[in-house]
Amino acid sequence: MNPGACPLSDEPPAAVFEAVARRFSVLGEPTRLRILHAVCQAERCVNDIMHVTGLEQANVSRHLARLYQAGLLMRRRVGNRVFYRASRSPDIDLCRLVVQQVMVGQAPALPGRVTPVSTAVFPVESKEETSV
Repeated sequence: MNPGACPLSDEPPAAVFEAVARRFSVLGEPTRLRILHAVCQAERCVNDIMHVTGLEQANVSRHLARLYQAGLLMRRRVGNRVFYRASRSPDIDLCRLVVQQVMVGQAPALPGRVTPVSTAVFPVESKEETSV
């Protein structure tokens, strides 16, 4: 297959394009990407995410809800705290790829700061996933 070729042989229905646009809209918000980055580094509760990102609680909670509803996060409750971590969604892999491409494209502007995406930006979790 030609690397630039689209693997779709038929025109997808309009509903497919709408679903794809909804998925991209979740990842199209920089604040959600910052939160996703934080929970890809380690499982975190809302307070931890607030500390890492510098965001307010209401803002963090709103974005966590959207990421969870989109299937990008898993969560578990421990007492009165809820811990979040990245799911094994293909969207996470897509995000890793895009971040890697952007970082490579910016490499001259960021000498010595480009780190492999798989370990620095969105590390891969090996734990078994469960949801609340």
